[in-house]
Amino acid sequence: FSCGMYDAAGDWATQVGIPAKSGVAGGLIGALPGQIGIATFSPRLDGHGNSVRGVSLFERFSSDMGLHVMEVPAAARAVVRSHHVVGSGPNALRVLQLQGGIGFAGAERVVQEAMDIPPADVRVALDLTRVYSIDDVARRVLLEVARRLTLTGHEVYLVDPESIMPDPYPGDDGRVMLVDHVDHADRADLHATFAGGGQGG
Repeated sequence: FSCGMYDAAGDWATQVGIPAKSGVAGGLIGALPGQIGIATFSPRLDGHGNSVRGVSLFERFSSDMGLHVMEVPAAARAVVRSHHVVGSGPNALRVLQLQGGIGFAGAERVVQEAMDIPPADVRVALDLTRVYSIDDVARRVLLEVARRLTLTGHEVYLVDPESIMPDPYPGDDGRVMLVDHVDHADRADLHATFAGGGQGG
């Protein structure tokens, strides 16, 4: 972290904040432990012996995805507060209750949880009631989770009473039902607004 980028190491640590090692052949490898690994290659070097395009990409990754090592949320504060089922039988609802501020790493955790949802659990709710912020990359990741769940036959509910999720459109072929409370998923015809697939609420 403190010496992997030759004479640019200090600027790198403060401005990019991703522990990395540069090579004079144009390779650049960085990692945030437990979060992400990134590698780039482009042989044109700057005055410090680092890849010009590699440095530029790392700067964008750090800025756009909130990857500065000093900005990573504490591991003890899990984004997924609970993952449980409400009810039973055909009306059972699988609920992923999220919490806190969600960035790239937190959204990736939601992806992992969503991948474990069995096909038999037709109704799924992403509960944002305890979420206070979602950055743009995390928003796109969560909407892609909703889209993919839709494509695999799930009914997806987005519980968002404070409208934390801006523009909750999950993209082509995706569809989510917006509700104010998990209990309203049982009465979606009365409380839901549809987002996606060109449907209106």
